Amino acid sequence: MSVGSTNSGSAPPNSSRILDVAEEIEIRRDPATVRRQFGDLAHHERAGVHRGVHFEVLEESEQYCRYRQTTKLGPLRLSQELRLDRTAEGPLVNRVLTGPFSGATIGFDVRTVTPAGDCARVRATLRADLRGIQRLLAPILRRNVAQALAKALAEDKTDLEHGGYLTVDDRRSNFGHPAT
Repeated sequence: MSVGSTNSGSAPPNSSRILDVAEEIEIRRDPATVRRQFGDLAHHERAGVHRGVHFEVLEESEQYCRYRQTTKLGPLRLSQELRLDRTAEGPLVNRVLTGPFSGATIGFDVRTVTPAGDCARVRATLRADLRGIQRLLAPILRRNVAQALAKALAEDKTDLEHGGYLTVDDRRSNFGHPAT
């Protein structure tokens, strides 16, 4: 599995004030499908793509999706409201509207890897200004967020590569299953 951290290992000078974590993964699906799946929160909600995370779509249009994400962290539940902006070009950007990380952004940049266009590289980046106790916990948060991003990317990869997210063309070609 090709999940990798792009963090340098040493913390930047403002590391106690800013959380900036990036992870990458290659997914054997075309970039348009990968981008569509990353922006399809209703699918994530229905299919339970991310273990321990519950999604509730609150409002949706072609341009954006406002949703609540509840994540189970041991005995705790972290609930945040986010807005996913889906632009025609460029990365998908989630903005955390409410919750302990309000003001943070989570971006997903999807790029073509192969000349045939049948493989995508996704770079997920979380940026947050740290406040209060978060500043003291910065090294732990950085490690935990990197692990959570890598896990989430791997779950999306599984969903996309093993038939969890099917397009109309996939259904026509009997994706992932031999013809009967």
